[in-house]
Amino acid sequence: MNQEIGAHELDTLLEQLAPQTKVLSLDCFDTILWRKVARPTDVFFSLQSLEPFRSAGITAALRAKAESELRRRKQLLTGNSEVTLEDIHRELLPHADPQGIAQAGEVEIACEIAHAFIFEPIARLIRSARAKGLRVIVVSDIYFTGQQLGHMLGALMGETADAISHIYCSCDFGASKTSGIWKEVLRREKVQPQQVFHLGDNRHADLQGPARHGIASAWLRQHPAAVTSQLEQRASAAVQLMPELRHTHAMPSYFHGLLAATDTETLSAAQQIGYRSLGPILYSFGRFIEQQIQALQAAGKLVKIAFLLRDGYLPAKVCEVLMGAEGLHQINVSRFTAIASSLQTKADVVQLLTSSLSESSMPAMAKQLLLPPSKAQALLDQATRSDQPTQTFTRLVLRDDTLKLVFQQSAAFRERMFTHVRQRTGLAPGETLVLVDLGYSGTAQTRLATVFKQAMDVDLFGLYLIASRVKGQQTDRKGLIDASWADERLILAMTAYIGLFEMMCTTPEASTVDYTEQGEPIRSQSNTARPQSEVVADIQAACLRFVADMARTPERHQPRQTPLELAQQAAADLGRLLYFPSAPEIACLSAFEFDFNLGTDLLLPTANLQAGIHEYRKEGFALMTQELKAMRVSYPMEMRQMDISLATTLLSAQRFGYSLAPSEASFRTTSIPTLIANRDQHALVQTLATATFDGYYRLHLPMSAAFDQSLLLGQTHEWLQLDSIQKVPLDDKEPGEDLALGEAVLLDGLEQVEGTLVKFSPGGMMYFPACGSKEHGKFMIRVVFRPVLARAESTDVASHSAHEAAAPYRPTITASSPIKEPV
Repeated sequence: MNQEIGAHELDTLLEQLAPQTKVLSLDCFDTILWRKVARPTDVFFSLQSLEPFRSAGITAALRAKAESELRRRKQLLTGNSEVTLEDIHRELLPHADPQGIAQAGEVEIACEIAHAFIFEPIARLIRSARAKGLRVIVVSDIYFTGQQLGHMLGALMGETADAISHIYCSCDFGASKTSGIWKEVLRREKVQPQQVFHLGDNRHADLQGPARHGIASAWLRQHPAAVTSQLEQRASAAVQLMPELRHTHAMPSYFHGLLAATDTETLSAAQQIGYRSLGPILYSFGRFIEQQIQALQAAGKLVKIAFLLRDGYLPAKVCEVLMGAEGLHQINVSRFTAIASSLQTKADVVQLLTSSLSESSMPAMAKQLLLPPSKAQALLDQATRSDQPTQTFTRLVLRDDTLKLVFQQSAAFRERMFTHVRQRTGLAPGETLVLVDLGYSGTAQTRLATVFKQAMDVDLFGLYLIASRVKGQQTDRKGLIDASWADERLILAMTAYIGLFEMMCTTPEASTVDYTEQGEPIRSQSNTARPQSEVVADIQAACLRFVADMARTPERHQPRQTPLELAQQAAADLGRLLYFPSAPEIACLSAFEFDFNLGTDLLLPTANLQAGIHEYRKEGFALMTQELKAMRVSYPMEMRQMDISLATTLLSAQRFGYSLAPSEASFRTTSIPTLIANRDQHALVQTLATATFDGYYRLHLPMSAAFDQSLLLGQTHEWLQLDSIQKVPLDDKEPGEDLALGEAVLLDGLEQVEGTLVKFSPGGMMYFPACGSKEHGKFMIRVVFRPVLARAESTDVASHSAHEAAAPYRPTITASSPIKEPV
């Protein structure tokens, strides 16, 4: 049998073996022994920080290079590329004595053990094989000797290692699985080839090598193509988000073992997202919460744990799986209710206005200040009539009578909130209330810290997935991803498009906007559609299944976790999901709507894949500078769908804090002859069109009340594809408005129209009559087109250009053939 077997199918392997099989042969690395890093050489990034490698200046790259060059030299000189760990270290440390070389070997072996774990399905396979009376051996192409590899397996496998009868390493025999080691294995095992079955993860060495000797074998496929791609994209995101990875630190990969052991291909798209994408992130966060709670309790704190709904919903469920439900509470405290409960002084109100007030946010701000509807409307009416609405709004809010009303309303609101928290948690004076949320600036905690301390003698401590730095000495909160190891630019990059992740973590209930006198939450009307809630439920259920599967995996078969690696692991997985979502993830999540949740009913779409393409043709990166109501939550999703280079550029700009100027996006330009004329004068100029995306170009013309303008497109192009012709406000506050053909724009000299494709005669043009005075100076014309076939230069075109320059153009038709909507 020479075949392929998925890692999740190993429990059925023994049933498929030939009856005469007596020996089960296993590869070692990535078959029995897996590493907690993304690729084997990542171990070297940890090794480089250990003595004697650190003091000798041996980097990960030098360690890998030394082995590669040594193998090549030996192959050239002897025809055999097998080397030992001792050989490699002599190459790296030429001045070391035998004792120093031995110590270096011990350090590297210990480093490998620290990064390794035993793949649980293989451990089960070994035990089952022994129970069936099969002899189990290890055959490995590796620079470790059999004795060294036996030590490593013994340290990691415990009693299961006793089931391995013998270990054959290529460096001991000077032959690999493709160059002769099997002859020695068969001789020493005293068996015929048909009595041996071999399993390993290298398609070439573990299939072709045994086959040459008549030995049946199987290639261990660790992951299906979709998971392999996801892991590769994860690595791409990780090294950009955390440049220290594969520089000073190994790239952690804690969960590829569980992803291999589980058949996820039969899951729905939503379930795959929950298990493969959300599960690793939330498991890491859950372990972080567990560790921090233990640390607080060890420090003598009397803690009550409260997960803030809505975003704390899934983290709460994860912690119930990891820690049990006892002592874990969920409270309905939103940003809106936290702010509403905290307005005690004029400074509190000023701080709120400073952070959030804009002309468009004034209605929401009136709600946030708890102003009665009649009072709020009167204030808004007066502010909107003013030449300076926000200044007027602020002045009216800060009047003594308004402030008095705000403080009264907030005090009553605060008591209802206290009742709710006591009811849900049993909070008592002198205790510490641990607030758990996704993050990021911890507005609820910051706003409520003083009121809880003053009213209840309760300290607040925050635990967040991501915690931004909000003050210099930040001792009242911690984040899995926070300033203790991550710079602020990384945190900004992780939170810039976090809304997509939030939607998958939230409770299906609507946001809390108030409480009854008995402390029961009063919720806003839910805006999200039922199908979205059902998909989220599937995602969350699969996420919890992943967490449960990871939690019940025996410790021996899990990677040894460190706090920093756990955080880096989560950042890599989250960064990949946000910036490099897979095609199935995009298909499943792009239609989601994000509840903005600030006392408004504003819903923002996650993405609009088709609109994203059209807008990028028009705007380039400028499409992300739109007003709030026109924004979408996940521009990276749209860009990843269009071209991974766009998503990569966006990730880089967010991570390293540089701007993306649309005008600098491309240096590809083309010039279009343009005739500007009125009854008295005319001029022929060149209008520059700049490349945007998909082969499209964009040009702008001013809207003039004094001159007609004609783009002489037929002089330069025979065929064009028109995307859009729009009137665009100069202040960018409103989207562009399509210009009607036959009215604001005329197409003349058309020979043929096929959908959006237009064939121009040599004299063909796009004509814009002078606009009304109301539009002059406030709008510009934007034309987006794709050149299809350039016109060859001719004397006819030249003479036509001269003719047009000699006299102002007046159209002889009132409309052209209709242009269909872009596809």
